[in-house]
Amino acid sequence: MKYKIRKLDGRYSYREFFKYTIVFNRGMNYHNRGVEWFNTTKLWFERSYGTSAEIRDWKTVRDWYHRMAPVNALFQDEQYTVPEFVNYAWSWTNGYDDLRIYVRGEQELAFFKLAHTVDKPD
Repeated sequence: MKYKIRKLDGRYSYREFFKYTIVFNRGMNYHNRGVEWFNTTKLWFERSYGTSAEIRDWKTVRDWYHRMAPVNALFQDEQYTVPEFVNYAWSWTNGYDDLRIYVRGEQELAFFKLAHTVDKPD
């Protein structure tokens, strides 16, 4: 499996929610099975941490529920509780030129790296 790990800093979106992103090349050929590796990793995160929405949907839903927090505080209404698919451990996107898994922090990243070693470049 080939991937790159990027620490999210001021250049990256969603850095306020996640500390790292695991990046896969888009495409499939003899040396690059990025789409397969991305989906294998996505499945691993789902099995390890539960389902998560695509990052743009994740943020839209999360932001809406956070705006509704005062209503929830007044009425203790379950319909204003953040859904479980807004998973704070991880998210993902295929909306860029590459494929990305967003990861909350060092612990989640370490578990991933233990399960999936990176192949040396050709």
